[in-house]
Amino acid sequence: MKKLAPLVVIGLIAGAALVAPAPAAAAPPSSQYTLVWSDEFNGTAVDTAKWNHRTDIKGWSAQRAQNVTVGGGLMTIHLKKESFGGKAYTGGGLVSKTPFRYGYYETRVKTNVGSGWHSAFWTLKGNGVTSFPPDRRTEIDGFEIDSHQPERLRHNVIPWKPNGTYTPITSGVYDLLTDTSAAFHTYGFEWTETQVRYFVDGVFKYAAPYSPFCCTQHDWTNVWLTAIAIDLQGSPGVDESSLPGQVQWDYFRYYAKDGYTDNEGPTAYRYSETGAWVASSLIGHTLENTSRYTTTAGSTATWGAWVPAAGTYDVYVYKIVNVACDTNSRFDITHAGGTATVHVDYCTGSNGWVKLGTWSFAQGESGSVKLVRDNGYARADAVKFIRV
Repeated sequence: MKKLAPLVVIGLIAGAALVAPAPAAAAPPSSQYTLVWSDEFNGTAVDTAKWNHRTDIKGWSAQRAQNVTVGGGLMTIHLKKESFGGKAYTGGGLVSKTPFRYGYYETRVKTNVGSGWHSAFWTLKGNGVTSFPPDRRTEIDGFEIDSHQPERLRHNVIPWKPNGTYTPITSGVYDLLTDTSAAFHTYGFEWTETQVRYFVDGVFKYAAPYSPFCCTQHDWTNVWLTAIAIDLQGSPGVDESSLPGQVQWDYFRYYAKDGYTDNEGPTAYRYSETGAWVASSLIGHTLENTSRYTTTAGSTATWGAWVPAAGTYDVYVYKIVNVACDTNSRFDITHAGGTATVHVDYCTGSNGWVKLGTWSFAQGESGSVKLVRDNGYARADAVKFIRV
């Protein structure tokens, strides 16, 4: 964690003073959260093992890697009057190389002075080359601030459908009653299976309902910390008298309290099969998510566990009910205390998470859930470990 003196000028980058903010006062909404990924920006350059640069051309600006610097405990996006890529201005940003899903996301930011710029803390699948990758699904906007009205912001969930359309779930633009360009403020959001909850300076502001089946797939997304010039919310244009400008970021932190393992996506390396399994047309625990099935005797599917902290977790399997089913699927749960066995009838009830039990797990990749086919069609999708 940072140990910085409040409001001390600590250096110059590209002619702009860096002002270290006081230590952040905000925190995750639950003590069960564990910090699992962060960048405190305490180095002297962008950590390219963690971040890609935003380099697209959009609105009134082209985004350049050269506009992002790190020093004195801050990441700074420099805003310039500069001809590049057919635009008159340049901005920039960072995009995490690691994708994330459910958890608590937080950053601390001081926005720029002068109109024409759009600062945002958001998530979307991508690497920064374009903000419209064809396989994008979930976009979560932790904040969007347009610099001609620095006291106003909004929070959004943008559920992108495969055809590129969406219906936003939004707080709308509201008045924060403080100038975000005058001081650092902390912005966080908690993403769970059912909703996204937004916080400013640790105060709850808005909840966006967002279930796995409401709109589009809950996919794994990259974090974007960006500032571009663009015409939004009636912007009067870029105030060139305020250039060069800057948006300063104190840190980014991602916290988790639960663990998920799926048969596809970034966690698929923890999933394995024996026997003959086939891709199913039946969707899994979120839209567009695929499931698997087998009719081969003795076939197994194993989900390796991952949990962010040692502790006690409720273990669930996602059950897919169909007329082609297995009445006695066996689950062997390996945990810190040994192995337990539970049987599940996939021919009754409805689709959804089924609790297998509650056990203790060591931190990290320790333990597993193994499905053994008994009769009929055994079906495999995902398991989750929910902190209790």
